Parts: sequence; structure tokens; C-alpha cells
Amino acid sequence: MGMALSTRHGARVGRKGREGPRAGRWTAVFAAVAINVTVAHGAWAAQRVALIVGVSKYEKVPPLANPAKDAKLVQATLQKLGFQVTVLTDPTRIQLLEGLGAFEAAAKDSDAAVIYYAGHGAMIDGVNYLLPKDAVSSSKTTLTASSLESASLGQALSGAKSVRLIILDACRNNPTATRSLGGNTRGLARETGPASVSVVTLMAAAPGQVAQDGAAGSANSPFAIALTQGMTRPGATVGELPGYVQAEVERMTEGEQTPDLQGIWRNVNWTFDPNGPPKTVVAAAPGADLTKIRWEKDQVFWTSIKDSDDPADFKAYMDAQDRGEIAGSFRKLAANRIRALEKLPPGSFQVASRSAAPGQDLVVRARDAFARGDYAAAARDWNTAAAQGNGAAMYNLGVMSLTGKGMPKNAEAAAKWFKASADTGHSGGMVNWGLCRLNGFGTAKDEKAGFDWIQKAADRGSANAMGMVAEAYLRGRGVTTDPRQAAGWLQKAVDAGDGPSIVQLADLYDRGQGVGRDPRRSFNLYQRAATAGDTDAMVHLGYAYEDGEVVQKDLVQAATWYQRAAEAGNTEGMSSLAVMLETGSGVPQDEARAAEYYRQAANAGDARGYLGLGSMTARGAGVRQNAAEAVRLFQQAADRGSALAMRNLGIMYESGQGVKADRKKAIEWYRKALAAGDQDARGELDRLGVSS
Repeated sequence: MGMALSTRHGARVGRKGREGPRAGRWTAVFAAVAINVTVAHGAWAAQRVALIVGVSKYEKVPPLANPAKDAKLVQATLQKLGFQVTVLTDPTRIQLLEGLGAFEAAAKDSDAAVIYYAGHGAMIDGVNYLLPKDAVSSSKTTLTASSLESASLGQALSGAKSVRLIILDACRNNPTATRSLGGNTRGLARETGPASVSVVTLMAAAPGQVAQDGAAGSANSPFAIALTQGMTRPGATVGELPGYVQAEVERMTEGEQTPDLQGIWRNVNWTFDPNGPPKTVVAAAPGADLTKIRWEKDQVFWTSIKDSDDPADFKAYMDAQDRGEIAGSFRKLAANRIRALEKLPPGSFQVASRSAAPGQDLVVRARDAFARGDYAAAARDWNTAAAQGNGAAMYNLGVMSLTGKGMPKNAEAAAKWFKASADTGHSGGMVNWGLCRLNGFGTAKDEKAGFDWIQKAADRGSANAMGMVAEAYLRGRGVTTDPRQAAGWLQKAVDAGDGPSIVQLADLYDRGQGVGRDPRRSFNLYQRAATAGDTDAMVHLGYAYEDGEVVQKDLVQAATWYQRAAEAGNTEGMSSLAVMLETGSGVPQDEARAAEYYRQAANAGDARGYLGLGSMTARGAGVRQNAAEAVRLFQQAADRGSALAMRNLGIMYESGQGVKADRKKAIEWYRKALAAGDQDARGELDRLGVSS
């Protein structure tokens, strides 16, 4: 018949993007190198293995202060987490090669295998080299011949089943030596070897950056501190680790160093804690998705504080993540808000409005109860504090009424609490009361009055309000449309630490709206927002690396960002990664995993998820073939506006797959697909000899 189901994905449109469908033992001992082999007791010993390499005492290149100490810290951390750990201290090149060979045998069939390298590194002609103690740096030739290509580490991990993780704490900035080794190149490059997809690499610094080693008297490097803290959080998963480490290193280095990630997790929910998730999460119903529960609690907690003027609220958020109670997706944004608020001069609205507020002790206690999920206790204390005139308590009661957490969902009640909070001078109350007036939510609609309240909060320093003022100027809500004003307010919001505004400003530079078009600046802003946890920005970075128009094309990095977005709940990330897995574009083809990511997106109501899963179900690719189920999935996608799904329904009705053959309905669906923008549908209509 010449017909084929559409599994390809059309050009990206706006923000929505493309449419789419037994462990061995390491017993070797080497002379002249300190080797520590510590075997954890119990079942975990055969499942978790790690190789720790620390090089501080170089023979022919400047020494480093902290690698040996960092290696000991990581060793102790992994041992506590049930890893069988082998440590190489100041190995020669031959000893390092022999050690990797032995570790490859130890890692085979293990559940998780980790290699941590701390020491000098260099990038020469696009290749990363790790320097053993006998490395010679007099020329490129001597350095490359006396060092080890970092890509060789991947082979040693290839036999692990769930987690294959390389941690490169290399290319350190040594204040007593040259800033980098191997010529004028600063920092390492992303891994590009055969194992760069299936092995995840976490680098201490982004490509081109030099990692901070720390002063000789310091305990450890910032990266080693953040890494070990991230691993030991209750219930910490490998998927959550990079975001935590990035946020903490940026905070400790004041933005001078950002760790980098590349590769696809085989099991993103694998947990470092051998004892499982924290008790507060285990109490969930049997069979519940614990990761999803922590993520949902994360969203609720962030919603309750994002408009706050109190640094303590954001510190409480970070503490809740450290206790393993929430995912901490917004950790970097929380750190940014703390910095922005603490930089305000004495007497400013935010700084002056908190510690002496009536009922503040109750507000803090309620906040802690809310973080634990004890909404009844939170509501009780916030009500008491509100009765004493505390604006923050009123604001939080409004959030509870808005979300249905701790009290019934009630728009009018939420609006009343936000109005009361706004009247006390609480900027979060001003913002939400302004939104209520702007949208007629729980009160009479008045866009001008709504804008005025949000403007008042922005004038008093609320970063979130600044971003909303910008949106109002973009959309003409309560004010005359003015893209230049919008861009100016977005820049103010970004400077004040508002995360979502970074993405919005990136969008303006991408489109040239209110500012001159600047794709490179747009990319840099998306990158900044993505490392802060914004999932839309993560998807934008994925597109940039996949398209290769602004930055060098890097399909592995594209897949990396898609997975990070997907695991944070972004459906566009789910379906975009599914496309790559389905087609084998830049990653090994894996139809079963592709179908699972499509399913996750579909379960969240995403049209591309329904389309992709429908296409795979119709073909029996990655899932059991079921034509009737494919029709149902295509219908769901079509109902959500997918033109490709409409054409696929035409094909199914024309060929009688999963439904009774019906030429009239087939033509009807082809016409709908064409009207929705699928030009290939015209060919189907021409083939049937009917007009479009």
C-alpha cells in the first residue's frame, strides 16, 4: 500500500520541541605503591566495587596539596556505603595500568563500579590525559607518552550492571605551579570514547575550567567535599548526585567552578545508601515510587518558599534535602536566593522583615513540620502565628489552601490569605494576591490591580516578582506590551537570583525579542539555568547539542541533558531521550528503554509520549505488538494536537489495523493531519485520489 506509520519527529516548534515518537576480587599487590584494599562485610561486598587513585607527589611536575587527602575522604565514604575499595596512592604509569586491568576483573558483573581519580590532568588536541607520579611534561610528546588517556577508564567499568561511574577530580589549579599542564589549554574536554554513553563521567569542572585544589592547609578540595556529602545523604540516588554536587561546588567556589556530567545512567534510581531510603519516606504505601514521592514533596516545599524574603526558608529547604526528605531539585536556586538576600543592605525590606515578626518561632516550627510532611501540625502553627499578625504564616496558609496540602483546596480561602499577607508587607503575599487579581482566581478579576501588586513586590526586592513584571510586559497583562521593559526586568530578576527568569531571558535572546538576537548568549543562559535545576533549560541544551548550530554537535551530551530533564519530570526530556534510544542516534539503540520513556511521558499526558509509544506498540518494537492499543494511543496523541498521530490514525483506519477498515474515516484523519501542519498527509490524500 505504500503506507508507513510515522515514527519520525518533526521540526521543533517553540518551547515544546520535537514531536515523538558476580564480582571478582582484586588481589594483586604492586611494589613501591601504597595500596589499600578494604572489603566491606556482607552481601554488598560482591556488588559494589571502587578504585580510588590519588596522585599528589609528582616526580617531574609540580606537586598538588589535596589529592591524597581527597582520595582518603572518598575511600572512607565509599567504604561506609558498602563498597569494596582499592586505593592507589601516587602510582607510576605502569602501576596505574596494571591496577586498571585488575579492577576490570573486579568490576565484572558487579552491581556498581566507581573509579575516582584525583590529581593533575591535561587536555591535548581534544584528548584528556591523567598524570601518574612519573609523568613528564616537558613537551606534548613526553606528556602523552608518560600519561594515561582518561577514556581508557571506561573499559575497566564496562562489566558493571547498574552503575558505571568515573569521577575525574583533575586539572587542578595549583597556586604554586602553572595553572594547567600540557600547553595553553585550560581544563579537560568531555569524554568522547566508545564508552562515553554507557559510562557516566562526572568531572570536577566544566570543559575549559580548572578545578580548585585548595590551599596546602585546607582539608579537602571543594569538589571532594561536595561529592562525599552528596553520596552520604539519606537515600541519595545516582541521578540526584550530579545536581547536588554542581550546586554545592558553585556555592563553595562562588561560581568559579561548575562540575560537568556526561553519559546515560542505566539505573538512575540506584541508591548509594545500602540501608535504603530514609525512614520518613519508607512509610509510604507499599509499591509506591519512593523517588517520585520525594520529588513531589520537593515541588510542594519549593512552592511554599519560592516567594519568601527569608534566607532561613531556603536554608531549611537545603537542610531537608540533606536529610533525604526531598529531592532537592531547586538546591542551586535556593543557594542563589540566600546569596542575593544576604547581599541586600541593612534596612532593606527582606532583611528587616523577619526575625522580629510576631509568631516567628511558630512559623519556623511549622516550616519544619511541613518539610517532614506533617501538614496538620504545620497548619496548626501557621494559623496561630497568623492570628498574631505574621504575614509569612498567612502566605503559607494561602499556599496550603491553593495546593490542598494540610487543608481543603479552596480558591477563595487562598485569595483571602494572600490578601492578608500582602497587607502586612510580605512580598510573597503581594505576588500571589496580585496573581489572584490578575487572573480572577478566588476574587474579582482586575489585571491592572493585579499588576500593581506584583510591581509593588518587585520594587521592594522580590526576584520572583521582577520576573512576573517582565512576563506582564511581554503579554500585555495589566500594562502595555513592551519587550524592552520585559528584558530589563528579567535581567534584574536574574541578578537578584531568580532561576526561572534565566530561561525567560534566554528565550528573548534566542528570538531577538526586546534585545538583539544572540544565540551564544542564549545558550550560556540556558546552561546557567540548567545547572541550577531548570528542566526546560536542560531540554534546550539537549537540542543545542543535538543540532550543533551554536555549539559543537555532541549527541552524548544531548542525551545526558534529556535524561536529567526526564528524571526531574520533564516530559519533553522523556520523549526526546526516547527518540534517541529508539533510533540509536548517538546512543546504543534500546527499544525497550525507549518505550519506557515514551510511557512515562504518556502517563504525564504528553502527546509525543502517546505518539511514540503508539508507534512502537503498532510495530511491536520494545513492547508487545497490539494494534488496538496503538490506535488508542494515537487517539490520545491526536486529542492533544499531534498531527503525526492524526496521520497514523488515517493509516490504521485505511489498513484496518486495530480497527475496522474505514476509508471515509481514514480520509477524515488525513485531512485533519494536513490542517494541523503535517504536509506528508497531502501525499496520502493524493494517493487515494481525493482533494485535501
